[in-house]
Amino acid sequence: MTGARATTLTAAVKDIVAGPDETVRVQDVLDLHRLFTRLVGAMRSDVTLQQLLDLGARIAADGAGAPMAKVLELDASDNSLVVTSQFGLSPEDVGRSAGKAAGGNPPGEAIRESAPVVDPDVRRRPPETLPALLKEKGIVTSVNVPLLNEQGAYGVLEVDYPEQVDVSAITLSYLASVASLLAESIEKQRVQRTLAAERDAKAVLLREQQHRIRNNLQMIIAMVQRVGLQVADENRKQLRNVERRVLAMAALYDHLLGLSEQAERADLGRYLTAMSTSFDDFYDLEHNDITLKIALQFGIVADLDACTTIGTIVNELVANAVEHAFDNRPGEITLSLSRLPVEGFTVTVADNGKGLSTPALKENIGLRTVRNMLAHIKGRLDVRSSPANGTAWTIMVGKSPT
Repeated sequence: MTGARATTLTAAVKDIVAGPDETVRVQDVLDLHRLFTRLVGAMRSDVTLQQLLDLGARIAADGAGAPMAKVLELDASDNSLVVTSQFGLSPEDVGRSAGKAAGGNPPGEAIRESAPVVDPDVRRRPPETLPALLKEKGIVTSVNVPLLNEQGAYGVLEVDYPEQVDVSAITLSYLASVASLLAESIEKQRVQRTLAAERDAKAVLLREQQHRIRNNLQMIIAMVQRVGLQVADENRKQLRNVERRVLAMAALYDHLLGLSEQAERADLGRYLTAMSTSFDDFYDLEHNDITLKIALQFGIVADLDACTTIGTIVNELVANAVEHAFDNRPGEITLSLSRLPVEGFTVTVADNGKGLSTPALKENIGLRTVRNMLAHIKGRLDVRSSPANGTAWTIMVGKSPT
């Protein structure tokens, strides 16, 4: 039981006392139980808060044998009550004022006292203290149960009769139960609204941070490129390796900035697509007469660490193909991503170049580094190479069919 439900129920039933001669038929109790169960079922289904309040007003009226019921919301800014849901009134009455949360107004007194207020005849009150809606509907007996949480009141569940009625203890107890469920639903919605606002604020902050990080990464790439122009050829290759790793990170941040919400996982296909758009300029593919073909399947989701690792390795493999596969001849590099039949995915970087020599296929420091990187994401690297077909590097993450 949530705080709002417990608070509302406790406040509503603490002073209910059945008269010495008051009896209840078992059938009446069963009927009330069936009505209450409908509201419980609605709470557990996919309905909006407004639909739940509308059903609550109807069930409250049906169980109390009243022709009218409404849910009032407290507007703390001016201490007024507003109709948010109704049964037995007019749809146009939703949004109308139900008076102030002050003495003289039955629902207002329920708010002030944090307890049910049953007025057998509201006509005895000074007319100026009653809301126009109460007088227009010819209401005589009014029952008001506050909707509470531990910090205060949300509003009131009000049930009305056009004639004087003796409200029984079982009716009050039933209305208290209905009110407690409505209070719980309102509390849940407000908590969800607060959490959504906090999430949106954090998402905005994250995107601002991503912008700054992405800009810093671009600055690092530019700095590395400038330094590369000033160093000897033997050191330039190491700087290009650093540049490729930073490029993979920058591409990931570019991809994240395109997402609509804070993300811990990303679509790997879309990420690799975004990254590959920079390959032509970065590797000067057109000048080298190299064509890049993309065959990336979308909808394959991976966590950000896996995306960064795979992006870095793909960069290395594309760079290796550009530098070694074609010997200044035209060529083609294919980057593909596909889902495995069982679980996981494969990423392949293939070229139609001259193939790798036997020494190049042996385990070296570069290959060991790549395999160590893949081990952290439970992946492996396979290679096929021949002079006739070129070289194909395949990254496999997940389970392959047996």
